[in-house]
Amino acid sequence: MSSYAELKQIFDAKGVVILDGAIGTQLQEMGVPMDNTSWAASGLRDYPFTIQRMHELYVKAGAQVITTNTYSSARHNFEPLGLGDFTREFNLRAVMLAQNARERAGGGGRNVWIAGAISGFGITTGGESVRALHRYSRPRSHITAETAQANLNEQAEIIAEAGVDFLLIEGTGENTHRKWMIEACRRTGLPFWLGFRVRLDALKEPRIGYSSAKGFAQALDEVLSDDLAGVSIFHSSIAAVDPALAVLRGKWKGLIGVYPEAERHDYTATWHDHGEENAIKPDEYASMAKRWVAGGAQLVGGCCGIGVPYIEKLVAALPKRAI
Repeated sequence: MSSYAELKQIFDAKGVVILDGAIGTQLQEMGVPMDNTSWAASGLRDYPFTIQRMHELYVKAGAQVITTNTYSSARHNFEPLGLGDFTREFNLRAVMLAQNARERAGGGGRNVWIAGAISGFGITTGGESVRALHRYSRPRSHITAETAQANLNEQAEIIAEAGVDFLLIEGTGENTHRKWMIEACRRTGLPFWLGFRVRLDALKEPRIGYSSAKGFAQALDEVLSDDLAGVSIFHSSIAAVDPALAVLRGKWKGLIGVYPEAERHDYTATWHDHGEENAIKPDEYASMAKRWVAGGAQLVGGCCGIGVPYIEKLVAALPKRAI
């Protein structure tokens, strides 16, 4: 059993910590179909042992932090499937599968921490829709801001109760939803990291989300607070990482994480990944990650398309301590 205090000691000593890679695309590779409404969370119903095995593979690859399959497991993502009553069970299951994997894989004698993912996936309120920004998602009715916040609070409470070591806010859109996630995580009393999806505009300036006009610097000014355990650049294009990292370092003196996506362009309407030869390779990714560590990142992993082989390369290539 590990605690966040032990992880923080590593960070405070300038240690570099390896996060796991993608959840959804790694599960796809292992035969788990994605659902256009609940994405990877639907696998919690029918493929629990494959999910556990995925976590085990990441631990065996050298990941020191594994992420629960809860990115899209808030109540509003299950209700359209008639599974709203299973929200608590599925979120508990996600955490316990990660815990079981940690115990089975062993970590080679090293500590392994469990991060509980929280996101705004599936929230559609007014004109600001995370769902609408996912290119191949199924249309759905809006939910009220009050319902969205209640669902996020519920999910964060369940995950915290189940025993994660800390929470990862994985915000892909505007700050409205990000603020709701911050409050939901804050209510649990657990340490939490705040994540941003960042892209470059036509002038190569970092902006948040898929289509937001808001600059990354402005977004940071709106939500940074002293009680954040860390801030991460995640699910972003690789090209956006270096400019975003420079902005983040100018605004935030605390812990920084980086885990972008592989920038594949071969997703179909069913989110099935057929492979793409020009996607970044594991060796290339590890080489870029060295630069991110030199730029201040201490938690490094991967998002969509960055699977187990990439994490193995990160473990071999990255220094144990940040410069």
